[in-house]
Amino acid sequence: MYALIFVVGVWFLPSTIFGLLIMVALTILMVLFQYGISPLIINWLYRIEWIPYEQFVAEFPHLAGSLEKVVAYNRIKMPRLGIIHDMNPNAFTFGWSKNSARVVLTDGILKYLNKKEQDAVFSHELGHVVHSDFILMTVVFAIPLLLLTIARWAYYASFFSRRGSRDRDDSLIGVALIAIAALSYLTYYISYFISLIISRIREYYADEHSAEVLEDPNALATGLVKIAYGLLVDGNIEERQKSRVRGLRGLGIFDPKAAKGLGIISVTKTGLVSMEAIQKAAAWDLYNPWAKYYQALSTHPLPAKRIMRLNMLCEIYGVKPEIDFSDAKRLKEEQAGKSMWDEFLWDLFMKTLPTLVFLGLIGLTIVWIFGELGFYTISFFNAKNMLLLWAVGFYIIGFMSIVKTRYMYKGGFEDKTVLDLVTNVKVSPIRTIPAFLEGKIVGKGVPGYYFSEDMYFQDETGLMYVDYRFGIGIVDLFFSLRSVNRLVGQNVRIKGWYRRGPSPYIQVDTIWSESGKRHRNYSKHLRYFWVVLAFILGIVCFYFWLQF
Repeated sequence: MYALIFVVGVWFLPSTIFGLLIMVALTILMVLFQYGISPLIINWLYRIEWIPYEQFVAEFPHLAGSLEKVVAYNRIKMPRLGIIHDMNPNAFTFGWSKNSARVVLTDGILKYLNKKEQDAVFSHELGHVVHSDFILMTVVFAIPLLLLTIARWAYYASFFSRRGSRDRDDSLIGVALIAIAALSYLTYYISYFISLIISRIREYYADEHSAEVLEDPNALATGLVKIAYGLLVDGNIEERQKSRVRGLRGLGIFDPKAAKGLGIISVTKTGLVSMEAIQKAAAWDLYNPWAKYYQALSTHPLPAKRIMRLNMLCEIYGVKPEIDFSDAKRLKEEQAGKSMWDEFLWDLFMKTLPTLVFLGLIGLTIVWIFGELGFYTISFFNAKNMLLLWAVGFYIIGFMSIVKTRYMYKGGFEDKTVLDLVTNVKVSPIRTIPAFLEGKIVGKGVPGYYFSEDMYFQDETGLMYVDYRFGIGIVDLFFSLRSVNRLVGQNVRIKGWYRRGPSPYIQVDTIWSESGKRHRNYSKHLRYFWVVLAFILGIVCFYFWLQF
């Protein structure tokens, strides 16, 4: 909607300061409109059971104590309280202000975390409420949007000011507007990254609020381990007896775009927690270069960073940290060596391989254009040779795309468990592990969301996010409406590629359900569309080259 209004605005409004002011005003109105309707949309799209306060107190007295304490101390209205009946452990807060807040937990939080950890997660969400993060983050993310509006207005205004005009002043105005557009685009990106930093700081503040309410940072730290890496040793006894190793995944208190999470839990024969499994899972956050990449682009700090900060708060409250990452570096080095930058750079090279070839062709074309404009003369750069370069280049791009796809979607599938996969430090979004997993679909990838095409999977060793996203919106929507609800609760066998972004997940190739149905995902095959397109463009360029 914003994009449509913007296009109409720049087309009909004059390229003047008045036009800019109108576009800025429209942008502010769109931000306010989105701020106003977002809670309503969330309430509509998510299946939330709202619980009256009296019922909440009766069912969850351990949470009601912290809630009453926070409400009384901060003199705010009682938030509306909701439950999503999904076993994906998640929690989130939304609303217009601290006096109109809604706090939502899932059944997964209530099942797999002990009461103190539930209280810590709940108090974290209340921290967002009392800090007025709804309003603050709306303003923070509105600033980059305003700068982007100015940049786009200046770019289009420069185009309209120069169109059909030979006046020297109009040309100078056009150049000035291009300079303003370039500067605005630069400040837009800078301000966007600053807004992400502020968002991560707000998460740390909410963590501190949780520690302050409970007077113990360990409760949230162990809760984060259970949710992000999955250590569960004191949850439901009946569930514990089914396996010594259990898994859970990430909360909505992580970045919603990035929370493709899983956790593992490792319990020794004596019932003691194995810190080695936790540290191997956390080592990716601490030492894999891809973690730094995702941290810079995330609204939430990585779980290990948050736990380390909570450990620092333990001294203030006179308690000893329960989660220790002191051995994580050694465990990482045993598996991946001292440095992982060589593998990161190779992954990055493979990820950008076709793009690098395309950028090289663009660069050579620019050189040719400047030669045609008379800046210099290079005999090789003529129209016929450039067509030949592009023809060959498109074929190279096609072959490089095949290489990239085969690298990202390796063969050699073997039976694995969640525990086998999550403790691998060397995996990345590009460097994958082909695997078969057997277990049960226990929930949706986004709990309570009607249109979630992703799912949550559990085997005897843990729980993992299942990425079924095809990449074409209508296909994803059809699958979410037709198949996801039917798969939840069924035993399945999944063939796919294990990857890790900020948290681990498996990208689906095929799901076989106990009902006998097979669900294919053709996202890998869709990549070959670009290969075919590149080869066709190469043929077209060869055809025109032969006409010279």
